[in-house]
Amino acid sequence: MMPHDWRPPTLTTKRLTLRPFTEDDAEAVFEHAKNPNVTRFTLWDAHRTLEDTFAFVRDYALTRYREGMAEPYAITITPDTRPIGACGCFWAAKPHLTMELGYWIAAPFWGKGLTVEACRAVLKFVFAEYLPERVQARVIEGNEASARVLAKLGFREEGTLRRSLLRRGKFEDVRMFSLLRGEWKE
Repeated sequence: MMPHDWRPPTLTTKRLTLRPFTEDDAEAVFEHAKNPNVTRFTLWDAHRTLEDTFAFVRDYALTRYREGMAEPYAITITPDTRPIGACGCFWAAKPHLTMELGYWIAAPFWGKGLTVEACRAVLKFVFAEYLPERVQARVIEGNEASARVLAKLGFREEGTLRRSLLRRGKFEDVRMFSLLRGEWKE
């Protein structure tokens, strides 16, 4: 366990600032997380109340930070400090040096290259600081935009895990992607 107050470092790119979430982010996140189009392919449901979002920014994020995870990062467009999405990496199998990348971005910001830019910054950080051999990502079948993000980052598709996810009462096929340390190019 990391110290109670540990937070991942702030990362910057040409257009973005990636920083830890705080409770002050709840209202801005709620505006995006309540949109069912945003959560169509996520493991979490659209937020119904502001309390759902507080649970994310307060409970989920703080728990991950206490575990020392670079996840979740609030994606903000510099100089605006309001989050427009999230991304990050966590250990999927630490003994095997395997991390997993996850991300989402609000609908008004789709198709602008911001997710790729944010994820590239996080990957640069985790490959340097956590030293994984492999970073993997899962994409629910039908989410072609997410598959394109991973392709732009250099991930390779490994195959489909058929009916491997029971989500919202339905079994889903999940496409598995990976990026190995030796394949990473900043």
